[in-house]
Amino acid sequence: MSTWNRIDPDWERPTPPQTSLRRDIWAWVLILGISLLYNASFHSSGLYGSDPDDIRASYLVVSAMTLPLMTRRRYPIATLIVATAIFFGIGSLSQIAVSTLSSQLCYFTALYSAVAWAKNRAMLWIVYTLVCVSVFLWIVMIWVTMGSTFNLFGVEDYRGGLFSLPTAAYIVTALSNTCFFGLAGALGRTAWKEAYQRHILAQQADQLEAQAVQIAQDAVHKDRLRIARELHDSVGHHVSSMGIQAAAARRALEKKPELAAQPLQNIEKLARSSVAEMKNLIRVLRESDAEPGTTAKEPQIADIHTLAQTMRESGIETQIQINAGSEKKLEGLHQGTQLSIYRMAQEALTNVRKHSSARSVILALRTGGIGENTWVELEVTDDGTCAESGQVGAVPGYGLQGIRERAAALGGSAQIGPRTGAEGWRVLVRFPVRFEDYQEEK
Repeated sequence: MSTWNRIDPDWERPTPPQTSLRRDIWAWVLILGISLLYNASFHSSGLYGSDPDDIRASYLVVSAMTLPLMTRRRYPIATLIVATAIFFGIGSLSQIAVSTLSSQLCYFTALYSAVAWAKNRAMLWIVYTLVCVSVFLWIVMIWVTMGSTFNLFGVEDYRGGLFSLPTAAYIVTALSNTCFFGLAGALGRTAWKEAYQRHILAQQADQLEAQAVQIAQDAVHKDRLRIARELHDSVGHHVSSMGIQAAAARRALEKKPELAAQPLQNIEKLARSSVAEMKNLIRVLRESDAEPGTTAKEPQIADIHTLAQTMRESGIETQIQINAGSEKKLEGLHQGTQLSIYRMAQEALTNVRKHSSARSVILALRTGGIGENTWVELEVTDDGTCAESGQVGAVPGYGLQGIRERAAALGGSAQIGPRTGAEGWRVLVRFPVRFEDYQEEK
């Protein structure tokens, strides 16, 4: 079922703007002129007779019937009540005038406008029902007092046909009024529902626009987080390592200058690597404008061994535990997945070097599971002191948050904290993966 078929009972059709309401005034002027011209033709044909009072009454009735058209959209229910009073009250001054096409159309428009524009729907249907009942009682009163509505037009007592004159009057009057009031209500109801449909469509358009703006903002936010993670994990790692090597070189220059060559050489290598990483990151961020194949190669699983070498050069014994079978499976993963594993390993090792007194660290990469329940696990453990001695757990940083975000993006989880039963810190990340899918794509 469509949205607009489930109509909100509290919805109110808004009043048209002032420019549209002013057009109702000009429409009334036009209809008044046409109605008076129409009435004048009736007068000239002699249908009103020669009594000046009857002629004046016909012009009064016709003019009065057009008046409610000025307020039909501003005050629809009140206009319906006034139009009904004019039609059955003032209209009694000239029965022929009130039965002309112009008067009938004016009253029909008042009925239609009430149903199409009324805000209080419950009040509308109460008033509409009362109007229909009043019309019925008025017709019955004419039948009782005058015998037949045909007598209004001087129809003689004709005895032919299927029905008697009263019966024919009942049938014609019942059918004509049923069609008159029923059609006005049906058309008004249709117009009101169409307005509701336009309202729903406008709301949906606004929602889609708001969602598009939100999606764009989310995309920008995700891009910013991605850029921040890449800068922190790649360039930040190298800059931190350069700081450590520079400190070692400074101490060597004070005591044994010949020992400063190796730290300075490491700084040179790290600086070159930082520049390469920065260029690679810029290329990745601009890859939509680049030619295919121009993006520099991003770090992969095999490059984790380079991270271990960097740690060893900074004085921390680093072991890589990964069997040949697991490494072969991991190298078959998407580049984006390999990059995420590399960045998480890089950040975990950087935390050890920057925030721990550890002298050794073990990085293990494991794969396991059967069928669709296969997984990858990254574990980094060290033998340094915990939070009390300055471990990173005491002051959470962006790096650990980046590990958690990357793990969550891969559909997994991260456990970061002190080791149980031993000194040191542990970072454990596990996420699901189907190696069969990657092998098929390869």
